[in-house]
Amino acid sequence: MKYLCLLLLATSVSCRFTDDFYQLLAKKNANKNLISSPLSVEIALSMAYMGARGKTAQEMRQVLKLPEDKKQVAAKYKDLLTELEGREKVAILSLANRIYVNNNFELVPGYNQIVKDSFKAEAEAISVADPNKAASIVNKWVDNQTGGKIRDIVEAKDMSDMILIILNAIYFKGQWAFIFNPKFTQKEDFRISDQKSVPVEMMSHIGSFNAAYISELSAKVIELPYRNSSLSMVIYLPDRIDGLPELEKKIPGFPLNLRHTKVGLRLPKFKIEFSDDLIDQLKEMGIQDAFRRSADFNDLVVKTEAQVGSVVHKAFIEVNEEGAEAAAVTQIGIGVLISALPALSLMYFNVDHPFAYVIRDRRNIYFQGHFVNPE
Repeated sequence: MKYLCLLLLATSVSCRFTDDFYQLLAKKNANKNLISSPLSVEIALSMAYMGARGKTAQEMRQVLKLPEDKKQVAAKYKDLLTELEGREKVAILSLANRIYVNNNFELVPGYNQIVKDSFKAEAEAISVADPNKAASIVNKWVDNQTGGKIRDIVEAKDMSDMILIILNAIYFKGQWAFIFNPKFTQKEDFRISDQKSVPVEMMSHIGSFNAAYISELSAKVIELPYRNSSLSMVIYLPDRIDGLPELEKKIPGFPLNLRHTKVGLRLPKFKIEFSDDLIDQLKEMGIQDAFRRSADFNDLVVKTEAQVGSVVHKAFIEVNEEGAEAAAVTQIGIGVLISALPALSLMYFNVDHPFAYVIRDRRNIYFQGHFVNPE
């Protein structure tokens, strides 16, 4: 049996599948630092859906919550990708799709045209006679699209039974609209539990932000904008040190009514790298036939039986005094020390225990995760 590979890189059109997906991923990785791009996963799976038929297509459509008319699916992603092109001026937000096809096989012409027009995905035929060279071609594309933050998405051993690889890569790099003065970054305790603390490099800044305490979430929320960008990072800090799992269940769809207020902010520097094969999670969500010998992708590849062999998601994020850099692949200012200020003059936002975060604009979430332990 030959295999399709979906490689998902993250260095949403709908906030429905992406919410369901992230809830499961966060639960599975509750004790790990997490960075993901549910949007990247959604796009790669939707590209595969465009070539699916029968039960395979039905399951994918239901889980992804896509319209039955594939023309509507194509139009939705075309709108998203067209909107993103050249939108950001200082911040970089790029989203790219690519399909690599074993040169012994052929894409269905209609499928090739749809993904080219709507997903802006170029299809390239490669020989797998030399698996090392084939893997190098795929990994070089990933490296280029994620600013060098994600390098090896496939290995030579992955290539021998490969019919087709569907890749989606998202890369983001933004500077804060404000600057954390590195002079005020210092070692402080990050409480990972009531019993244990771990030292972390804690950044400090005083400034005006959109922020609030939201009683329904039992959490403080703050929006950290990027310079000359429509994107921002939103931090969700639960009241309780162990309150993150419950908080993450409440975040999807919750309307944020933040107010502009002066804030004394302490935020840890952090870097997260994450990788996972998503097949078990997608099966749990209801996509099963795509991974069986009975899979029907006959609108994708000409004259061959094919099933999805892997759905690999790799993601990266680094947050420091200057801003944030994040990438994901799916295969499928002057400051003063906060402690020197009167306590009543500002909202105190001390991110010293596990928290959730997203990078988003007003329409879509591009990256989502949580930070639980600096170790």
